[in-house]
Amino acid sequence: MTWVQDGIFAGGGEALPGGWADFAAQTGITAILHLRPDAPAVFRGPSPASFLWLAIAAEDQAGLPDRLLAGAFVAACLERGQRVLLHASPGRHRTRWAYVSYRVWSGVAPGAALRQAAQAPWLAPYATDTAAWERMAEAVRNLRREPRRAIPLDAS
Repeated sequence: MTWVQDGIFAGGGEALPGGWADFAAQTGITAILHLRPDAPAVFRGPSPASFLWLAIAAEDQAGLPDRLLAGAFVAACLERGQRVLLHASPGRHRTRWAYVSYRVWSGVAPGAALRQAAQAPWLAPYATDTAAWERMAEAVRNLRREPRRAIPLDAS
């Protein structure tokens, strides 16, 4: 578990939800993007101010709508001054795609976001579908041009 940038912490495993109260008090985290197949884990303690659960175990299961939603969620939480936990039950490196989603959502070029996600504290190398990130960047540009348009939930 580690801070991956100011305001964003990546952690994994099944123990963290059970120790949520202490962890939240120590880190000041008030928002969780939680990746776990089947059902969300129970985070014991005070409810986070913001919580998003995606039934995703690995990056290759994350389609364009998941990437857009993850990026928008993290960005909105940070804009509200919240600290965000990216949590995956199978392990923190499974959250890397959610971090890249946030970076691309925020306007960082996919290549730059991917280079950052291949450096410490993340494990290198980072094997990913670069075309999927280019598609996300294009979708973000289109959404920025049409601000009233909803995030496409049926895209892949």
